[in-house]
Amino acid sequence: MEDVKATLRELRSLRFDPPGHAKKGARRTTFQAALEQCEQFLAAAGDAGYATRPVQLFYALSQACRAVVAASPRIGNQQWNVHGHGLRARTSSTSVADTTVAASESGLFQSVATALQVEALAPDDVVSLRELWPLLPEMAGVALPGNFSTPALLFMPSNWPNPGPFSQAELHWIPTQVRERYGHDRTRVGDFLKQYPALHNCEITRHGITAERVKWIEHPLGLSLDVEWRSNDSPVRVFESQSTRNLGLVPYCGPDDWYVTPPLGQMRQGLHPFLALWATLLALSSLARYEPAPWSRMIDIDRSAEANALEHLLDKAAESISRSVLNVLTLSTAEGRPSVAAGGSPSDDEHPRG
Repeated sequence: MEDVKATLRELRSLRFDPPGHAKKGARRTTFQAALEQCEQFLAAAGDAGYATRPVQLFYALSQACRAVVAASPRIGNQQWNVHGHGLRARTSSTSVADTTVAASESGLFQSVATALQVEALAPDDVVSLRELWPLLPEMAGVALPGNFSTPALLFMPSNWPNPGPFSQAELHWIPTQVRERYGHDRTRVGDFLKQYPALHNCEITRHGITAERVKWIEHPLGLSLDVEWRSNDSPVRVFESQSTRNLGLVPYCGPDDWYVTPPLGQMRQGLHPFLALWATLLALSSLARYEPAPWSRMIDIDRSAEANALEHLLDKAAESISRSVLNVLTLSTAEGRPSVAAGGSPSDDEHPRG
């Protein structure tokens, strides 16, 4: 709770002198009012039980995102006053995992993706919470009951936390089921990693050396691997910490909080955790509002196999919202050229080779 208070204090400090294009006029007043509503919704969520907490959490995130859009220099004066969530939930399922969301052509969800320069869900693609849940970093190690998945993997450049060039990285939180399925087979593990667009052109290494067999590293939240970007057996792709957008990567809850995720539906890049959290909370708040009886069963810790995971997310989400919103506001108000995910064209020396 102290971390949430400290982050909210930082967000409040932006209200007098808003960033980006929220300096004056209607964009300024919307920025200020939306952040005030976000803070009040978070306070209400802290006092609420699990029966209603997803409603307050979703609207806290939604209102914060109105502040993000108001401040973004990437959204013009004719587009920033957005109407509609941009997502709709289908809540007829009897389980959380099978509840689905679908994206619209436009709305707040899509505008935030534009502000953040990441790819949104494709219009009318239907995705389930079974697919979205593993993309939430706060849920690492706390899965919904279900099938084998491709979760968000913690991505750490080899020089982390120092800035500067790198061509190697560590991947963490790889599910132990990957080893159970593929053992130490470098080709099959490599095929698993290719499900993540950011990892398409990397090789599995250990201390910079390619081995025939994968050398797994044990960690409490799963397994780890080293990867490197190479051509002709030599490191050639060097990333600047500020240019990891060329991998489709944008930090989540802080400037060094990096994850690789798989795409969903027709996406080309992985779905950013911020958008995955939004879609998940929209679905959970819709369940709580429109399906109160099934929702009460889903959160019954004595009868529901999903209840423990739900409680964990609803306990962690307030901190995630405040920290991620602060980070997203910082990123989305920074001027810069478009990323690959937003349709930019990097120069040849910035594009993956190999």
